[in-house]
This record gives sequence, structure tokens and C-alpha cells, in this order.
Amino acid sequence: MLTVIWGALAARRAQALAVLLLAVLASAAAAAAPSYVAAAGQALASYELSKASPNELRVRLADSVEFPGMPGDPTRTLFAGKVKRLAPAGFDVVLGAQSGGVAAGRAGTVTSNLTFRAGVCERVAVAGACPRATSRGQVPEVMVSTHTAARLGVVVGDQFTFAAVPVRVAGVYRPLDVTDPFWLGQEYIRPPAAGSAITSTAGSAEDAIFTAEAAPLVDEQVIVYRSTADLYVTEKLLDSRSVQELRAAVTLVERDGNREGFGAGTTLPSLLDRVTAQRGQLADGVTLGAGLLVLLCWLVLFVAVSSAADQRRPEQGLLLLRGVQRRRLWALAIGEHAVPALVAIPLGCLGGLAAATLLAAHTLPAHADVTLDASVVGFAAIGAAGALAAVLLAQARMLSAPVVDLLRRVPARVRGWRATIGDVVAVSIAAAAVVQLRSGGSPSGLALVAPVAGALAAAVLLARVAMITGAAVGAALLARGRTAAGLALVQVARQPRFRPLIALLTVVVAMLAFTVATSEVASAAYSDRATVEVGAPRVVEVDATSRSHLLTAVRAADPEGRFAMAAVVTGSAFAAGTPLLAVDSDRLATVAAPHPSYGASLADIARKIHPTAPGEPVHLRGRLLTVVISADFDAEVFGGNRVRLAVTVSSANGTRVVAARDDIMPGRKDYVLQVPECAQECRLVKVEIVAPVVSRQLEVHFEELRTGDDDGGRETVVLTGAQFADLKRWRLSSPDDDTFVTATSGKDAALVIEVMENRRATPAGVSVVDAPFPLPAYLTRSTGTPLGGAHPYDGVDGTPTTAVVGGVADRLPRLGGSGLVVDLEYADRLAVASQNGNEEVWLAPRAPADVLDRLRAQGLVVKSDRTVTHVRQAFDRQAPALALRFNVFAGLAGVLIGAAGLIAMAAAEQRNRVAMLVALRRQGLPPRAVRGGYGWPVAVAAVSGALVTLVIWLLTRSGQRVFSDGRSPVPLPEWPDVGRLLLFTVPTVALFALTAVVLGRTVAASIRRRSGR
Repeated sequence: MLTVIWGALAARRAQALAVLLLAVLASAAAAAAPSYVAAAGQALASYELSKASPNELRVRLADSVEFPGMPGDPTRTLFAGKVKRLAPAGFDVVLGAQSGGVAAGRAGTVTSNLTFRAGVCERVAVAGACPRATSRGQVPEVMVSTHTAARLGVVVGDQFTFAAVPVRVAGVYRPLDVTDPFWLGQEYIRPPAAGSAITSTAGSAEDAIFTAEAAPLVDEQVIVYRSTADLYVTEKLLDSRSVQELRAAVTLVERDGNREGFGAGTTLPSLLDRVTAQRGQLADGVTLGAGLLVLLCWLVLFVAVSSAADQRRPEQGLLLLRGVQRRRLWALAIGEHAVPALVAIPLGCLGGLAAATLLAAHTLPAHADVTLDASVVGFAAIGAAGALAAVLLAQARMLSAPVVDLLRRVPARVRGWRATIGDVVAVSIAAAAVVQLRSGGSPSGLALVAPVAGALAAAVLLARVAMITGAAVGAALLARGRTAAGLALVQVARQPRFRPLIALLTVVVAMLAFTVATSEVASAAYSDRATVEVGAPRVVEVDATSRSHLLTAVRAADPEGRFAMAAVVTGSAFAAGTPLLAVDSDRLATVAAPHPSYGASLADIARKIHPTAPGEPVHLRGRLLTVVISADFDAEVFGGNRVRLAVTVSSANGTRVVAARDDIMPGRKDYVLQVPECAQECRLVKVEIVAPVVSRQLEVHFEELRTGDDDGGRETVVLTGAQFADLKRWRLSSPDDDTFVTATSGKDAALVIEVMENRRATPAGVSVVDAPFPLPAYLTRSTGTPLGGAHPYDGVDGTPTTAVVGGVADRLPRLGGSGLVVDLEYADRLAVASQNGNEEVWLAPRAPADVLDRLRAQGLVVKSDRTVTHVRQAFDRQAPALALRFNVFAGLAGVLIGAAGLIAMAAAEQRNRVAMLVALRRQGLPPRAVRGGYGWPVAVAAVSGALVTLVIWLLTRSGQRVFSDGRSPVPLPEWPDVGRLLLFTVPTVALFALTAVVLGRTVAASIRRRSGR
């Protein structure tokens, strides 16, 4: 039998080579998927590591016992020995020790940490030298940052004290890369305080002071330190060990560390969770493209081998007539094609690795190695085994057919349940896959290949319709004398092998269009989400001393309001309550990025949230604030229950409640409050009477408010009695039934606050009416509050308050589908507490290149800087985007496979077709009639491919994963860009049409040679 198999391979070398090439393609496609997934997994891990927070990159172990003396190298301590036993293999361990205290130099003092940290000298640029170990009697050496040196007024060689211990400056350092995880974010290199002088060098005066091993101090109890160990996870560790192993190792370290009293803490599991999710999504997404390629290869093999087998049907029939047993024919068929399939496995592995390497080099955001492992070989073997199964399935009909059917030139049509069983199976699998995909949740199982299964089922059904239609149309055309087209259609309709070819080409066109459509929708969704989530083309997160400072600084950096806007964001879409965006509304339409999903123009939003203020703010300038009050109450009845005056002021340093020096007593008296923050200027927020227990009616008259200096000079009257008596200027801070506000006129004009007898939980007071109350807000529809309704929320200071809905939008910048936007200046005027939320500066594209320097010059500390472009690129680096690129590559490769299938079928049937057409040509068939046939499958595939694309898009688009976190503040586009689709599909159909034309001309040339016409 081996000799017969070898003879069959030698006799049908062309077919064996075709089977080998197509099996290699299937094997390579199957092998490319795990190779690409592994390489992309490395790139994803690198990306997640690059954007992880410092605490997500390490496990911190800290000794619970404090030891006296200078911090030193704990390598030889008991703590280091325990850490060595606890640390999992592969983690980078950085040992250290630190002590907190106050450093004092000739120019000033600073609160900082005296720290030993292994490896610090390799990560800094030093003027002088790194500290060295000192012996008894020597002054310990330290290394300070440039900012600390400037604050202390020291240079290399000078001395200062730390916790009363003299130390010598061996060097002044500057960190080489402040983003290095070694610095643990801001633990060692502290950010400057808002409002302080900003320099180009990162850090502040509170930067860590680094020391080396030192001899025992004279008084060891002056300084106490605690040993620490940081266990870093590395990219190499993520690649070499599974996430489950790392998670188990971290859990073990935390458990054993806590048992040792080290207080182990980390958020590393959250990083591992993200890496796991991204890799899983990548593998799921690549399944679609890999499944498409393997399926197409199997279909091409089925088409090519079934066509070749049909040509040998008479040969098989003669063998059966001569007594050859069918099992021997099966053995010959299996052996003949098993050899190419086995050879295809190693070749497929190499081809898959080459394809994955090429694809990784052009699609991954970072370099990743493509390696050969057991999974690659296994998938290649599956691809080759499937190719062998497709070959045997293609020959099954011939090997099981009766002899009389084998001797027919045209195969008999399959009738009954056998004719529809394949269609039923394909449709059933597709229906199950689509139902599972649309059931919700993360796609898995059949749902991963739902588009491919749906395309195949629809293509099979449309191919059957096309064959029936072709036969009817062809017969009608022949009856009308249109020989060329009619003969071509009849030839195709009478050959069952054309049906799988039509299905193959339909799947190729449909899946390329579908993957390109998904890619286009994803690209548009990335841009939409980035635009809405960022809010403006560029957003800089800053640190300001107050909201007032933020507004003033941004307006000073951009006086004309052309490119910068101050904003405060509180809450998030996942937090309790309603997220809030407070903006400098005059600049909103100029700076923020518009988007059609908002359902409202930014200019309308800005106009509605910033109506004319009902009154002017009360500005104060002076270190002392004097309030003239006449109080009327029975002091004896009140007894020990105090009555006090409190004033809330807002300045560039924040909002603060200031109490008067003296308690309020009956009669007229001046009450003085110290307000150093008002030396430049501040704003009066409210005036309150603090009386926890009101034993009997209390009446307080506010007659005058003055500001002045500490020495009592330069007093200025800010509010007279008449101005106090203007009730339009005031509103009750906490309206209730026990407090009344009235006014007196004339010579004794004053503001009167009456408090009835009660036990008060809150102060009784009035606020300055310098902003609308409640604030007008633009709200998203999802909250359900109607236009003009009252909506509760937490203000910019975190205080619960209420807004009146002045407009409703579908979505809002930065907040997406849930939240409200208010005017920042008005919100700040109503605030009674300090900071809450993220302070930001939104920038338009026209912002100058030195805009960050301008902001720093106004005392703002830049914390982060992100743009719509960068956020958009971040989505491109996530698993769904990488999987989509692989799928587009698979769709393009499928086009070549489809063309190969068309060529393989034509080559298999060329001899019989040419012989038939030569006979017809000699009988007078027109020359143009011998070229038809191959264009019909292409034309049908073009039309049916469009229909199939539409069907599977409608059925499966909602289940396609576009974002790794599965959410977007903006709905995904319903339809892709048609022009982009045509850019891919038109060349595909043109390639198939060109192939059909070339094949037709090849047939015509053969006919001319053999017929002489």
C-alpha cells in the first residue's frame, strides 16, 4: 500500500503540491494565532506596567519595630533575612530604612525623611559625592536634593542638623528620571506646594535626605528608624510566570508578612487583574481572525479536492468494476493526503511564526518576541488535521457513490436529507453562536466566532439559491438564443462543485467587509470616547491653593480667554451621587471640544449656567476684621451657654471659618477677628452666630464691618449699617423655623438676626448673595430630573446642596451620560469649605507652546498632562484594538486564499471543460461563449457578500468588544464609513474578477489550440 500511495503522489504531483500548500496555509494560520497572542500579551503587559501606579508595582514590607540610630543598610539585619525568605523568586528587592524629622540649616528648616535606600546613587546626578559610611567620631554624611539645599542654605561640605544630630552634605542630587518606579511616585521626591516658586527640576524642599552607613551616635535615642523592603514585579516576571502564580505569590507574601508583623501592603493584584483581562480579551478577539483563516483554508481544500475528485470519478468507477475494495480506496485516499498534512505541520509552524513576527512588528506598540512553544505546535497540528478532514470529506461522496454514478461525466445531484444536512448544521451552529453572543456578558465559546459562523451559514444558503437561480436564468437565456451567458450559467448550475466555491468567495468578501467595518466603528468609538472623556483637546491636572487661585491663575495666563479654562471635577460615573463639572463658563464654548452626542451646544450650556449675578461680592483687604454688633439677650438666663461670632472668608489660600476673640455679650460692642489671608484680598462668604443652646430669644444687630491692619491703622469701612440692612444682599445660610432675618432703617439701620429659644445643631447666619442660589445647572437626561426641577448634588466643597435644572443634555464633556455642569465662579462663591475634586486647566489647540510655564508662573503645580490624541492612542494599545488588527490582517489574507480557491478549482476542472468546449466549438459555438462560467461565482459572491455583511452586522455588532473595560460614555456608531468599506471590498471583488477573466482567457486559449479556431 505504501508503494501505491507513493505512486499516487508521484502521479498527481500537482494535486499533492496544492494540498500541501493549502494545508500549510491552514496550519500556519492556526499557529499564527497563539504566536501573536503571546507576543501581544508581552506588549500589553509592558503597557500596563508603564501606566501602573507605584503601589501597583511593588509589595511593601515594613519592620514594625523602630531602632535607635542613623538609618543604615539593613542587609545584615534579622529583618533582611526574613525578607529574603518571604520574597518570591524573580521579584526585585530594594532594602531601605527611614526616619522622619526636622532638618535645620542656616537659612531655614524643612520637615523631611532621613533615608537609606539601596541603589539611589545610580539614579541621580550628584554635585559632590554620594554619602559614604563613616566611623566613630566622624560626622554622618548625607545627600540632599537641590530644593532641600536651597531651603536649608547649604552646599557640598556644609553641615546642618537633622533631629538635632549634625550631618555633613556630601552631595547635592537631582533625580535622573522622576517617573522611575524606584522613587515610588511622590514618596521620596515630593511635589512642590501650590503657590510656591516653580523650577524646572522636579521635587521640593521636602525631598528625602539620603544617608549611608554611620557609626553609632553619641545619643542613639535622638533618631529612630524603621527598616523597609520593596518587592518589585518586573516585565520579565510577568512574561515568565503566569498571572495566577504571581497572584498566589503576592497573597502568600502578604499573609506571611502580616504574620511576621511587617504590615505587608500592595495593590499589585489590581495590575495583575488588568493584565489577565487584557490577555483574555486579546485571545478571544484573535479567535475570530484565526478561525476565519483556518475555515477558509479548509473550504479551499474542500473545493479544490472535490473538483479534482470529480475529474477522477470514472477512474474510481472502473476500479470498483474490476473488484477493488472500497476500503482500499479509502486507505489510498487517506494515505495520499496524510503525507502532505503531516509535512504541513512543521512548515505551518514556521510560516505561522513568520506571519506573527511580521504582524507584531507592524501592529504592536512595543517590541515583543515571537517564540515557538507547545501551543503553537498544537494549533498547527489542529490546522493540518482539519485540512486532512476537509480533504477526506471532499472525497467521501465519490468513494461512497454507486458505480453507475461514478461513471457519469456530470455528478448526480444529491437529493433528500443528505442535500440539506450541511445547510441545517451550518445554520444551527450560526444560530446558537448568535444567540449566545446577544445574550449579554463577555463573549465566550461559540459567541467568539459568531460572525464567521453566521457568514458561513448565510453564504451556504445564498449559494444554494444562486445555483437554482443560475440554472433557471441560464435555461431562459439559451431559449432566447443568448448562448454565451446562458451556457456559462448552465455549466455552473450543473456542477455541484461551484456551490462551495460561491460560498467560499461570499465568506471572504463578507468577513473582510465585516472586520473592516468593526475596525472603522472601533476607530470612531475611540475618538468619540477620548473627546468626551477628556473634555478638551488638552487637559492639565494642577494643584492650586484654592478654587479662587485656580480661576485667577488661569485668567492671568490667558487674559483674553482664547485657549485656557479653569475647571473642577468631582465624583465619577461609578461613585455615589451625581458627578459634577464646574467650569469657567465664559470660556467653555471656546476651549472645550464639541461633540454631537452632547445633544446641546456648548454656548447654550455656558449661557444657561451663568446668568447675571444677583449681587456683588463683598471684598475685604486687611489683617483684622472688625464687626460692630448690638446684641439683645439675657446673659443670666444663658448662663454658661456661649454666644460667638464666626465669619467665613475665602482667599487665594482657601476658605476658612474665623471666630471672634471675644464671646458676644449684650449691648453694642466691636468684635475683632484675625484674618491674615485677607492681607492681599479675600471675599466675605457668610456671617454666623454660633449658639449651641439658645436659652431664651436672641437678637443680634449687625451695624458695621471694617477692615484694618494689626496696629489698628488704615481702617476701612466695608459695610455700613444701611448696607447691612439691605436684605437683598443676604440670605439665610440654613433656613429653619427658629431663625428670622429682618432689618432696621434710619439712624439705627442694621441687619437683625433673631433666634428663638431652642437647642441649635447648626449656627444661625446669613450668606452674601453674590451668586444665584440654587445654582443653575445643565443636567444629563439619565438622572431623570425634569427641566426646572431641583436636583441634589455635592458641591465643589463636598457640601450637599441643590441645583435648579436650567437645561438637559444627552451627555456632558468629561462626565459622559451622568452628571451636571455648573459655573465654577458661582460655585466657589457658594462654597463654605475647602477643596474637593480634581483641579484642571482645559486647553484649546491654539494654546501656546509655553502654556505650562505660564501656569507654573502663576503658582499652579502641574500634576499630569493628557490630550485627546494620547487617550485615543491608549485605546489603540489595548487588547480589543490589537485583536482587530489581527482580524483585518486575517481578512486580507482570506482574499488571497479565496483567489487561490478559484484558481485551484479551475485547474482541477480545466481538462474536462476544455474537452467539452472544444467539441462545442467545432460544432459552431461562438468564440465569446467559451470564456464564460468563472465570472458567475464572482458576481454572486459580490452581491451575496454585501447581503451577508449586512445580516451579520445587524446580528452581531452589539456583541463585539471594542473597549477593554466594556464601557463608553458615548454610544458606538451604528454604521461604519461606507467609503472605507468600499476601499477594501472593491479591490477584493476586482481581484476575483481579474482572476476569473484570466482563467477564462486561459480556457479560451486552450480551446483555440486544440480546436484550431
